[in-house]
Amino acid sequence: MSRTRGLVLVLLAACASAVPSFTACMSSSSPAPAAEEPAQDASDEWDGVIPCGPTMLSKGPWSLAIDATRAKIRWESCRPGSNPTVVFAPESGGAEQRVDAPDIPKVVSVTSFATLDRKVPPDYKGTWYMHEAALSGLAPATCYAYRLLADPTAKGRFCTARRSGDGFRFMAIGDTNPALGRTKYVLDRNLPANPDFVIHGGDIQYYASTLETWALWFPIMAPMLRQGGFFPAIGNHESENPQEYEEYTLRFFGGAGFDQPSPGYYRFESGGVWFFSVDTQDKWSAQSDQGKWLAASLADAASKPGFRFSVVYFHRPLVTCGDMPDNPGTRAQFEPIFLANKVLLVFQAHMHGYERFEFPGITYVTTAGGGGLITDVDANKFRTYCDKRVAAGPYYHATIVEVDPAAAPRLDGGVEGGADAAAPRDAGPDAGARDAGPSGPMYRVKVTDDDGNVRDEFSHVIP
Repeated sequence: MSRTRGLVLVLLAACASAVPSFTACMSSSSPAPAAEEPAQDASDEWDGVIPCGPTMLSKGPWSLAIDATRAKIRWESCRPGSNPTVVFAPESGGAEQRVDAPDIPKVVSVTSFATLDRKVPPDYKGTWYMHEAALSGLAPATCYAYRLLADPTAKGRFCTARRSGDGFRFMAIGDTNPALGRTKYVLDRNLPANPDFVIHGGDIQYYASTLETWALWFPIMAPMLRQGGFFPAIGNHESENPQEYEEYTLRFFGGAGFDQPSPGYYRFESGGVWFFSVDTQDKWSAQSDQGKWLAASLADAASKPGFRFSVVYFHRPLVTCGDMPDNPGTRAQFEPIFLANKVLLVFQAHMHGYERFEFPGITYVTTAGGGGLITDVDANKFRTYCDKRVAAGPYYHATIVEVDPAAAPRLDGGVEGGADAAAPRDAGPDAGARDAGPSGPMYRVKVTDDDGNVRDEFSHVIP
């Protein structure tokens, strides 16, 4: 066990002894304390002026809202008047282009601290300056490298949406709490797969851990943010403090996708695969505004030329055998809609660990081991559908998904992923039946933990 992790567990144990329930210490019903003025250590010397280095770059950059020809690059500055220019060019070579992103002042109303470690940089109240570079006229199916002129070390990449039928790779992760020490290793083990983009199941940052601030979160998460587009769902920890959702979550990640009637939910597409981010902090029954949007948008995507399948992802799980509530009512409403519109994969988070369920036609994956304290993945194994859970474990991890090209010939003349392919590991009875169907391209999933161990690996033919 690392010294950092050991210290964290000691602090969390102290937290547990200070309250009637450890869960209360970490839950959204017990918001992280936010102080108006500094109290000790480095923050003792705070004079009310936001600290700011010579480049004036305070957070980022990261990319979002990416389609075949457009992308947005965001970053934050701690002073007005920093260099507003982003330079970008195809990774494979080509002429550089430049776009300016002028200052957008945003006010933070409260200074928030990591109360168990005052050496963690606070999130200071005051005026911060957002930048959003809107890139257009990009080449489809092309990966770009970019850099900020404000700071030559502030670099990143993004890939425009792949053409329908192209192969591509993405990463799914949830419940990232990098102050606890393991998120860095999860990223180290998974980002070398070189995903085009990341979908996040929510609970992006944890004030409730009392060890973390956004000022700490961004440097640790920089490798993920600079790897490719970032498309988060909304979790309960996105609004731990009254001002957090507006002043942080939406300021940093609002407008991540497209077709957004509300800031909390959206969709995007790559390679003929459609992704739907659902806000489980909002109502999403079939009769709700979000539910109606989801049903209509799934049907719309399924009707488009070049459609292959859809992926739905959200925070609070529909199915889990772990220590969080499930949602059988909403599942009963939406599973027929999912099946009718070729939703093959559902990612969920909130229950800190890993699970995979194989139901006829749909795989549910709980990928909530991004760094939050791991909890009991077997607390509710009595639930009637838990016989469909074919893989699970209490470990930190992320999930890499690779989508085959629409035609993936093998050297022996067959088709990759066909009926003569080897049976996938831990596939379960329902998954085996699906993979034994007609030959064709597949999607392939690998779950790797913070020590580099492959914890689950499976593949399914894309119908």
